[in-house]
Amino acid sequence: MNLHRIQYIMTHLAAWASLGILGLLPASAQERGVPSQTLSAAWAPVQVEHYVGIRGGYAMGNARFEPNRQMELKMGLMVGGLVYKFDVPKQKYVGCIEADINWSQRGYRMHRSYESDEMYERRWNTIEVPILWQPYLPLSKGGTRFYLSAGPYFSYAFDSEYREYNRATGEVYGRGKYEYDPVRDNRWGYGITFGAGMLFAIRRFSISAEFRYNIGLSDVLKGVTKYEGNPFRSPADQMAITLGVNYKVRTHK
Repeated sequence: MNLHRIQYIMTHLAAWASLGILGLLPASAQERGVPSQTLSAAWAPVQVEHYVGIRGGYAMGNARFEPNRQMELKMGLMVGGLVYKFDVPKQKYVGCIEADINWSQRGYRMHRSYESDEMYERRWNTIEVPILWQPYLPLSKGGTRFYLSAGPYFSYAFDSEYREYNRATGEVYGRGKYEYDPVRDNRWGYGITFGAGMLFAIRRFSISAEFRYNIGLSDVLKGVTKYEGNPFRSPADQMAITLGVNYKVRTHK
């Protein structure tokens, strides 16, 4: 058998093999019960929506000192900021991604000794950046939904104030600006945010009402090994109720 005869046979075998493989592919998809429309939809463009907005509300703060101290909630704190949402509404169980830039007040109130009327309290202002995943349950075709929030936050304290007073008599022993000491105090903070809320859609606008609980993982005061007289641990928590207004700025695929 000469060389030209061998090349002729190999060429025809390769052609028949290619036709056989191509013929098997659609058959295998049909055998699995996958319609051609489903295979096409898997590659369809995904609709994405972008929102910007503002939010603000009322907050309460507390701290968890170790060794334990008798603490009370610091009331009258405020929070507010800018909101960006990234949504994929046609994909079930995906939810939104939200990133905020907030001005947020933190604080705590502490008894000088157990059951004492002598109190010490602090309040500080922070720039806070939470990055949250928000799975939601649609409640209407118009976009009204119940949602959850979870994710990390990072913050920086830029100023603070303190007050020492007697709760029974109302006498104020001292108050004013709290001077940060880099050896004693932490300006940077981080933690985890959990929350839940309702969003009501009105065409391109939406109104949200939300509760958030920020759990601090960093310490307000550096540990006693770095500054004598400080507690071992001093993370600060915050609870906030806010209202927000969002606007859909863009939808694309």
